[in-house]
Amino acid sequence: MRHGIACWPTLATESIAAKGLESVAGITPATVVWPPGIQPLPPKTYVGNGRPPTRLQRAPGHEPGSVKELATSLPARAWQSITWRQGSNAALSSRLDAVRVRCAGGNSGRYRLQPEQWLQIQWLKAQAEPEKYYLSKLPDSTSTHDHVNAAHMRCRIERDYQDLKQDLGLVHTEGRGLRGIHHHATLSIATYGFLVAQHLNGDTDGMS
Repeated sequence: MRHGIACWPTLATESIAAKGLESVAGITPATVVWPPGIQPLPPKTYVGNGRPPTRLQRAPGHEPGSVKELATSLPARAWQSITWRQGSNAALSSRLDAVRVRCAGGNSGRYRLQPEQWLQIQWLKAQAEPEKYYLSKLPDSTSTHDHVNAAHMRCRIERDYQDLKQDLGLVHTEGRGLRGIHHHATLSIATYGFLVAQHLNGDTDGMS
């Protein structure tokens, strides 16, 4: 029996999905999932003694596996080379595949079948094993490029936050009251939004 690491992002992503929002969460290679086409067996038949069984059964042919095991079992034709943006020295690219899975780790994974979600795997051809894994609550029709853009959105957010701190002084405030801190943060974010809009409109002078 494989219990493995629980899909800890599941609780967070379910809460986000309940609000009608989409989400992507990085996971470890040891995270356990039900691969495509494999599901647990129903709970044991209730014989009338004690509480009815609720735990899903696992048996040969009905067992989950780690996302790393799933990745290494995928055929070569499943992988697609994707370039997501131009880096400082070269284009940033990797091989990617996205498959539909269900989380199987933790107590919740043993007692109920979780909803399907996307498992995105990134694996550079020169590396011995995959480099990154993501679980996402994106629509079924999501394209490969949209998977990559969603997964790497965190890098853009971190870059925006760095610009806010270094160039616009987001953290350079000595105010002690909550109202003053909110006022300073609002002005910093509004200024950054204005500069980004100017940049997108082609006004490079506005970014200087």
